[in-house]
Amino acid sequence: MKKIKWFATGGTISCVPTENGLSPAAAEEQMRDMLTNIPETGAKIFPECIINIDSSDISCEDIRKIGLSAYKAIQDGFDGIIITHGTDTMAYTSAMLRKMLVSPPVPVIITGAQRPFYSDNSDGKANLFNSLNAALNSSLNDVYLLFGDKLIRGDLAHKEYTHSDNAFISSREYAGIIKDGALLLNDIPHNSGEYSFNDDFDENVMLIKLTPGTDISIFSYAVDRGVRGIVIEGYGTGGIPHRLLDGIAYAAGKGIKIMLISQCLHEGVDMSIYEVGVSAARLGVMSGGEMTAEAAVAEMMFMLGKERCS
Repeated sequence: MKKIKWFATGGTISCVPTENGLSPAAAEEQMRDMLTNIPETGAKIFPECIINIDSSDISCEDIRKIGLSAYKAIQDGFDGIIITHGTDTMAYTSAMLRKMLVSPPVPVIITGAQRPFYSDNSDGKANLFNSLNAALNSSLNDVYLLFGDKLIRGDLAHKEYTHSDNAFISSREYAGIIKDGALLLNDIPHNSGEYSFNDDFDENVMLIKLTPGTDISIFSYAVDRGVRGIVIEGYGTGGIPHRLLDGIAYAAGKGIKIMLISQCLHEGVDMSIYEVGVSAARLGVMSGGEMTAEAAVAEMMFMLGKERCS
C-alpha cells in the first residue's frame, strides 16, 4: 500500500464560520475527519497540520517551512505529497516550491478550495480526492497545482477567478485534466534530472506593475530600502516608459538585479522588438520570457540566494 503525506496549511478548505467571517481551523483531527468524507483512494494517508493561516498572511518563512516539510517527507520514503493551501497565494507558494524541490522523485500536489470543505456544494471534497489520486501517480515527479479540473505545473499557475471552481489557469499547456473523475495527462515533457533541494533564497524582491502613473522615484525608493531584486511587469512584449529608464539605470548601477516580464499572461516578453526594450536590455535588465509574476518573483529570489552563497 502506497503512503501519502498530507500537509495542511489552513486556507479556505479548512475554514469554519466565526462572528468575524470565515477563519481557517486546520488541525489533524479535522484532516482525519475530512478523509472520512471522501472516497477511499487505496493509499495510507498521513495527515499533518504545519500551519493554520489565511493564505493572504503567508510569509516566505512559511513557504520555507512547507518546502522543508515536503523535503523531509521525501526523505522518509513517502510515495507522494499533497499540500492544502489557501487560494490567494497558492500560485506564489507553488512557484517557490518548484524552485526548492527540483525534480522530486514523487509527486508534490498543491490544492485547496473556493468554499470550505464542510459547506454545501464545496469544491474541496473533489479537489482533495483528485489531489490524493494524483499523488499516487508515479509519473508526476514534479510540483503541481491541482484545482478544479486542471493540473498545472507549479511555476505556470496563476489565479484568474475569485469564485470559479476552476480558479487557476496555466500560462502554457496544462499538465493534465480531470475528466469523469480520472486524471488524463497531456503529452508534455516530465522531469528527468537529478533530485535536489534548495531553500537558499533572498526574499528582498520588489514587484512593480507599471501603470501610466508609475513614477521614477520608485527606483530610488527601492535602493533606499535595500531591495536586491526588482521584477517589472511591463506592457505587452516588454514596453517600459522612457521616463523610467534613468531610474532603472540608477537602480542597476547600485547593484539591484532587474527582470522584465509582461502584464499579459501568455506569450511573454521580447525585449528586441521595440526601442524601449532594447534600451532596457542595454541597462542590464533581464528578460523573464514567458514567466508569470509568481514565477518571476521566485526566480529572482533564488537567483539572489545563489549569488549570496557564491
